[in-house]
Amino acid sequence: MNVLRWGRSEYETLFDLELEREGAESLSLGWSKHDDPSRLPNLNGVHALVVNSQTPVDANAIDRFKGSLILTTTSGYDHIDLAAAAAKNIAVARMPQIRRDAVVHHALSGMIALMRSFPQFQRAAREGRWAREDLPMLAPVALSNATVTVVGLGVVGQAMATTLTQLGAKVLAVDPAGVPSGLETCPLDEALSRSNAVTLHCSLTPSSENLFTGARIDKMPRGGVLVNTARGSVLDVEAAVERVRTGQLRGLLVDVFPGEPYRRLAEGAAVPGVVFTPHAAGYTKGMGQRVARGVTEALRAWRDGGDLPYEVNTTNR
Repeated sequence: MNVLRWGRSEYETLFDLELEREGAESLSLGWSKHDDPSRLPNLNGVHALVVNSQTPVDANAIDRFKGSLILTTTSGYDHIDLAAAAAKNIAVARMPQIRRDAVVHHALSGMIALMRSFPQFQRAAREGRWAREDLPMLAPVALSNATVTVVGLGVVGQAMATTLTQLGAKVLAVDPAGVPSGLETCPLDEALSRSNAVTLHCSLTPSSENLFTGARIDKMPRGGVLVNTARGSVLDVEAAVERVRTGQLRGLLVDVFPGEPYRRLAEGAAVPGVVFTPHAAGYTKGMGQRVARGVTEALRAWRDGGDLPYEVNTTNR
């Protein structure tokens, strides 16, 4: 059986891809690569396809694919036509565990910094102003006194909810697919009205696309914090930046954008309280090696006919 690695992330080195090749060959699987995500490779004789989020596996690609597995090295899977894959009985799996902790740490650190008014303090410091007298006006919020809404309770969202609870926050969980026992759930708009901060961890689906418009953000109490490390098209970034500009939001952290690189990066980041990061939440040192190991584990399960880790289909999150 043959494996094709189609597409390559910016952080992946030739050494990382060599580890993937060695892992596949240790399973007696053939391995080859095709670096250009915009050009459809020859899929003849390919039994498993390994891709990243920049590689669109559309109906055309799936029609030409005669294998039985599409594995994405990412948490998100909206770049894969799940309906077309299901129609051909092709398994689709993802790898959210590789990035889970890094995304939680990224989102949480940004949330705390914004709730504690770090950008406002830093701006005053750059102006040479000792801003201690601003404390009553800025009213930094302690996480242990905060209510935080977590939107999307998949692998990453569950880890975020657990961490927030351990740090003393009251967590409101929002997910139409259901939430784990022990978490308080309520409708989205009600949750927003009660929240000091909101963190997005949902997949991109027809129901979540453009879920957070300006009007929805306005349902939060004035001075809240919004974090998006989920998918870019879930949030209207320009509307969110404007809410920071007007003070409706105390702070905004955006790591994923509808189009990347984001065309208004400098303009938005110039607004005090807005933090933009370049789709970096899931990255940590050694990422490529961890991806390679995860690919090998998934291929082993597929080869042996076992349960694929984090398999998705048209009904999964």
